[in-house]
Amino acid sequence: MVSEGEAFCPGHVTAFFEVHDDPDPRKKGSRGAGLCLNLGVHTIARVRDDARSSIDVIVNGRRQRAEVTQGVAQKVLGGRSCEVKILSETNLPVSQGFGVSAAAALSTALALDIALGSKVPRDELVAIAHETEVECGTGLGDVVPASLGGMDLRLKPGAPAHAEVRTFPVEADLLLAVIGPEMPTKAVLRDPRKVAAINRIGGALVDEFSRGPTLERLFELGARFAEGTGLGPCGQTGPRSDSGQSHVRAGDDGHARQFGGRDGEPRAAGDLVSEIRDAAEVWRRQRRRARPLITRSR
Repeated sequence: MVSEGEAFCPGHVTAFFEVHDDPDPRKKGSRGAGLCLNLGVHTIARVRDDARSSIDVIVNGRRQRAEVTQGVAQKVLGGRSCEVKILSETNLPVSQGFGVSAAAALSTALALDIALGSKVPRDELVAIAHETEVECGTGLGDVVPASLGGMDLRLKPGAPAHAEVRTFPVEADLLLAVIGPEMPTKAVLRDPRKVAAINRIGGALVDEFSRGPTLERLFELGARFAEGTGLGPCGQTGPRSDSGQSHVRAGDDGHARQFGGRDGEPRAAGDLVSEIRDAAEVWRRQRRRARPLITRSR
């Protein structure tokens, strides 16, 4: 008999952050601030008891290695012998700062727990997703705020029971632009010079933001973080496309839409400002039909 569970986790973008290391992956993480999106990862987990365990992960219709998803599934299963199929769908690009791996990890943990009927406490499932992402090097601070929604201020790092996160109910329309090649989180976190720059600038911005947390301030400080660290527009919250040859904006139906460069060639972020502003002006005129892209915290 096949049992099934289903869950959704929003994408999460971080405007600025500070790395906190610890040998315990549940204590390791980041201080920072960011936003949750209405776009994210929708996961269906199907489970059948079997003498030989197997975990098959399919993302957007294609079989993937999906290291984080595999790790989460193994931890949620424990020693149980099952045939597991994880079916995830997302319309967010990967390695562009949208927290896709975190959303996949948490939606997998939630969906698989439902399929198994285990009724593991929600905070423990969040902790498993955070722990696995830290161990895989794909992120430090997206899982916990993604589990809460809204705009977040992460004052203490780590999984639930260790983290201290303040959330703020925010609803707004966003224009999302993808500029340049992928920037995998793992590559950033393994570069000592980048981590040093992140910590030098990010910690001070977290303290400054805590004195007046607003959406406008988030983007203002995010731009300062991006300029100081070289991580891209708004600290990777202005994400880039996989090919570097097209850019993405939020459409009036709440989905990401592509608009190509005039010459089809990659260009510096500064060169795209006028094009993004043109798209933004058209989009503003359509706001009567627009759907918000930021979740409210509950």
